[in-house]
Amino acid sequence: MRTKADEERRGLETQIAELRKTLDEKQTQENLLHSAKRRAEREATDSKQKLLSVEREMERVRNRLDRPASVLSGSPNSSPRK
Repeated sequence: MRTKADEERRGLETQIAELRKTLDEKQTQENLLHSAKRRAEREATDSKQKLLSVEREMERVRNRLDRPASVLSGSPNSSPRK
């Protein structure tokens, strides 16, 4: 009787150890996923900021390119400030 109880106890202890190991692995995976998510969100924010910066610079270049054409024509009607 005692041997059967000991075997059962050992089996349950083994099962508990395996479940703890699985839980640790899952928690590690979850932490890695959270880190990856934060990194991806930061990269997305950085990319959006870079895009906005490039769009602003492109608009400045367009404005510079448009100005000389109106200045060269000499016509007040073609001025951007009507």
